[in-house]
Amino acid sequence: MRKLAASLGQTFLLLTLLALLILQQLQKQPLIDKLQDGLRLATNGLNQTRTAFGILNEPNLLPPSSVSLISVLPSITPAPIQSETQHLRQLTPTLSRAAVVVQAPQVLQIDCEGRVTDHDSFTKAGEYVHSVMNGSDGYLPRLECPPLNASRYLSLSDRTASGQKPRFFFAMNLHQSAHIIPQLLGATIEVIRFLGPEVCVVSVVEGRSTDGTFEILKSLAKQMEYLGVSYFLSCSELQPGGEGMERISTLAELRNRALWPLTQHAHLYDPSSTIIFLNDIAPCAEDLLELIHQRMVLKADMTCGMDWYNLDDGGTFYDSWIGRQMNGETFFEVPQSTSWDYSKNLFWNHETSKSRYSLGRPVQVFSCWNGAVAFTAEPFLEGKIRFRTEAEEECHLGEPVHLAKDLWKLGHGKIAVIPSVNVGYSVHDSGKAKEAHGSVSSVAANESIELSKIDWQRKPPGQIKCLGTWDHPSWEPFELRE
Repeated sequence: MRKLAASLGQTFLLLTLLALLILQQLQKQPLIDKLQDGLRLATNGLNQTRTAFGILNEPNLLPPSSVSLISVLPSITPAPIQSETQHLRQLTPTLSRAAVVVQAPQVLQIDCEGRVTDHDSFTKAGEYVHSVMNGSDGYLPRLECPPLNASRYLSLSDRTASGQKPRFFFAMNLHQSAHIIPQLLGATIEVIRFLGPEVCVVSVVEGRSTDGTFEILKSLAKQMEYLGVSYFLSCSELQPGGEGMERISTLAELRNRALWPLTQHAHLYDPSSTIIFLNDIAPCAEDLLELIHQRMVLKADMTCGMDWYNLDDGGTFYDSWIGRQMNGETFFEVPQSTSWDYSKNLFWNHETSKSRYSLGRPVQVFSCWNGAVAFTAEPFLEGKIRFRTEAEEECHLGEPVHLAKDLWKLGHGKIAVIPSVNVGYSVHDSGKAKEAHGSVSSVAANESIELSKIDWQRKPPGQIKCLGTWDHPSWEPFELRE
């Protein structure tokens, strides 16, 4: 009887596997792909069969929705990002200790209650998703990027350890960004594949878009699951500078929201984690990896690229309101007339910085953002820091400048610009920026590791240029009186 029961159990299991394969062809559920190997292994013994069916019978594991494995929360709040049963799952069945490598938990979540999906945009989203995951083979613009120099970034990708905690957190705030998503997220996905999806997390806050941005990001969830990367998508109606919404405090809140999956669950992350925060830029994968690489090599707390616009005449540095040199000045001189005549003369009154920048070497600065930044997650994990606007009697500055001030106060003042990372806010502009100012590949080819090191200045400048308005600049002491 026992042999008969075992035989019947195995027969039933094989029939179940056949049904699942048919279901996969009909619905293309990536999760089923991951269960097939487990079911195949389960035919080796009846006890293992019970384990496989235990996983298949978990409540809500295969929800009847158009997006697989996405749990929708009732509202956007800073409450726990996922519940134990619905949002934090180990996708690989533990069928036997010897047969299966334990993977980090996969988390997928869309937190966009009340966000209405536009049918036409949702229908078109597939082409964008395909471009993100596979590169462009149609009309969607993509940047011509060089193949990754794998040996240069080998130390960032450690595939030997099992059960690793996430170490790379990609954060974005996107609004009306459909035109840039193929390049921005395409480069991000290429980097994630290189680093290892199990140690990466992607968090995107979408706001008020009418160009299909939300529909594309929602449609990406299924592919993110298949890739094996933790993916968080939330929506916000906050509008920086809108009615009743002060611009800088609103931007700070949006950036903090993008970090919720990290700050609300700090224990899930490796203490050495890097946050990679990206604007709506068009980077190559090597740009993002270079920022992470230089943060490690230089032992920096933050590394920034350089962002550009007006590329017809070589380009103008974009993030001029945020960048401050080590003497507290802006990256280029802006007289009270607010003329931009001197915008090409970067690091104009700090000779060490000017020389290093002209040679393509990393430059220590007081503050930067510049479209793409990689910085230490440690003070965020410890709850010591967050994006903010000015305090009482403090100068009105951009939230990245306040972030830099707080990092310096916490002993994390090793902040550097990486001149080889040049990006624009469209595919066309990024291509022009790299032609005019260099690319990672072209600069790295002539790099001297010894000369690229930074002799870090440990003390911040005594005062910082305050630009409440460009025509009425002033100076603010770094340390305000208590």
